[in-house]
Amino acid sequence: MIGIVGNWTSSLKTAGVAELTSPNGGVTLGGFITPSSINPANWTRSYSRSAYIASLPARSNLHILPEATVVRLDVSDDQDSAGNLYVRSVEYATNPAAPRRTIKVNKEVILSGGPLGSPKILMHSGVGPKDVLDAASVALKLELPGVGQNLQDHLVSIFRGDARRTLVTRTFTPADGWCSLGNTFRDSRRYPRFRF
Repeated sequence: MIGIVGNWTSSLKTAGVAELTSPNGGVTLGGFITPSSINPANWTRSYSRSAYIASLPARSNLHILPEATVVRLDVSDDQDSAGNLYVRSVEYATNPAAPRRTIKVNKEVILSGGPLGSPKILMHSGVGPKDVLDAASVALKLELPGVGQNLQDHLVSIFRGDARRTLVTRTFTPADGWCSLGNTFRDSRRYPRFRF
């Protein structure tokens, strides 16, 4: 676990909330780490395909390679007239044991591997902190000390419980902070959610 996220479940355990090692096993009572991948508009799972690809019209210049993972970018040693480096090709593989394949770049590369994947790809490509790249025997293409540094996560705590009597809550505005408490819950079978 990374930094404060790693301390989250142990902190809850110290406060008397048991750590839940398998939150998808049918019991959700306890402290655990979960990715935020729910589309708040329709409460469906959100992932790259549903969020960005499915809504696109058909395009002749868009090719999706399922089951392919970018290994590194082939960054040129040469610079353009403005002194910038450029990516010549993208190297990928379908699994760690599979042969690596290369796609030539004609115009641009958009790197969107997330907070963990993007720095990993950049550093495997020789872009990042010199000391880290030297220690991994990766040839330095561009020293960029901030790559892979200062990752911070956002903590969310959700409390669930039965409302055995009428519970009137207030919906907070953005000026109040970022918690939303819902409306009135009269049915003890419903579970209001509180986020702080």
